[in-house]
Amino acid sequence: MRSGLAIKKRFNSLTIRQKLLSQSRLHSSVEPSAEGKKRLSNKSAWHLNTKAKYAIVFAIIAVLLISIFAFLPRSTPNNIEPQTTDNPTDIPNATATDSPTATATQKPLTQRNSPSIINQIIDIIIPPKPPGVIESAGVMNSTVWKAVATNAWKYFQPGIGVDSNTGLPGAVDGYPYFTDWDLGVYIQAILDAEKIGLINRTEPWGADYRLNKVLTFLETRELNNASYPYWFYRADNGKVYTEQSNKATTMADSVDIGRLFVALNNVKAYNSTMGQRIDKIVIGPGNRSNYAALIPGVKAESAYSTSIYFYYVASGYACFWPTELAGLQDRVLENIKNAGTVTPYGNAPLPKADILCEPLLCSVFELPRNPKLMELATMVYNAHEARYAATGQFTAFSEGNAYGEFIYEWVSTSAGETWIVKLQEGIPKNINPIIYTKVTLSFLALYNTTYAKNASVYVEKALPEPTRGYGEGCDFIPDGYGSYVVKEVGSNTNGLILGAARYALKG
Repeated sequence: MRSGLAIKKRFNSLTIRQKLLSQSRLHSSVEPSAEGKKRLSNKSAWHLNTKAKYAIVFAIIAVLLISIFAFLPRSTPNNIEPQTTDNPTDIPNATATDSPTATATQKPLTQRNSPSIINQIIDIIIPPKPPGVIESAGVMNSTVWKAVATNAWKYFQPGIGVDSNTGLPGAVDGYPYFTDWDLGVYIQAILDAEKIGLINRTEPWGADYRLNKVLTFLETRELNNASYPYWFYRADNGKVYTEQSNKATTMADSVDIGRLFVALNNVKAYNSTMGQRIDKIVIGPGNRSNYAALIPGVKAESAYSTSIYFYYVASGYACFWPTELAGLQDRVLENIKNAGTVTPYGNAPLPKADILCEPLLCSVFELPRNPKLMELATMVYNAHEARYAATGQFTAFSEGNAYGEFIYEWVSTSAGETWIVKLQEGIPKNINPIIYTKVTLSFLALYNTTYAKNASVYVEKALPEPTRGYGEGCDFIPDGYGSYVVKEVGSNTNGLILGAARYALKG
């Protein structure tokens, strides 16, 4: 998740830690398990294998071309018709509008120019992946969205992203550790899966069984010397992940806690019988952690914050302290609205505020509907379309694993920067941005535009089949489907996709 520098901008009034980084967010900074190391090596192995495959392909192509030219008449070398190349930038640009609709004008990715003879040979030697769920869909109806949700829910199956004994989640496939942020993602995924109909309440490994496992953990887990949660816990036994937790620089992770509160409050709405247990965990009486001590800092921050991260996590605290934090959400959204704008592409302004798609979309899918928030989401979506219209590049900015680090793709910042990628320390990173699966599908659920569908198809074609859940995404190249593919499968990606699917199916 979150940039340390950016979080200081959001929570610098708090005395508690601003790290904001669960393993699902800063994968490169945490030592993986043996299985995790194996999975993390897949990216580099994939690149090597790809290079080897293409070396073989072009060697074969050279032999074939020599053979072809050997049989061509010498007197007619110019009779060979030039071949058109397969170029996704031939798709007409779309124009961003104030009200996104499904009437965008881009040509679907399936309607592409005839492939060149070289691409035909490559397709014979390395057959292209068959069309996926999104590409095969004529329209995004309930059947298609149910299939998308089913793929995302695969990650949260026991033995994949959830420990079969403890019922606790791992942040990334092959990495059996989690933070309060990851726990919140898992809780929300359970609620979304039940609403979609992927599980029911009472079956084995149904919603109630899974939620009870999580609540029991929260009621009994080991706390640090200040009686706050440790940064990291182990999914396989629920114990503290000491190696990483000992690196903590403050006694409480206020951001991850706020994200957990959002999910716990949604559990109360889902099943009121769990409400007393949740209230006791959070506000008491008899609660084990003095979360109320964090409220004054949250309230003070709301007076001036222009961060969508602050909006999201502070909303979690407001769920349990509604009187003390009354009006918090509207204040932050007004701060963002009044911060001024910058217009990098077309007629699509962005606020001079700290905007990342991850907390923005989580806010849309998980918090009570707020018209001002929806206006901001539409503004951010329109900016994505405008960037595509200007550059011909699919864009779906967010945060996640890429290039051996955890990156943050900022749509805009309070300093007036736009479309900038940074590392955890706030250092700019000059890379080809990742098109994140969770964002393309979220845009598709919200706006159902041709742009959102084409971007989703682009990523779908680049990623492996989602047999264990969806991978994170890929970069954009003008003559194919991603030169850099982020195959890691984790809770952040698949949790947000479940939220998008639930929104598309249930509103």
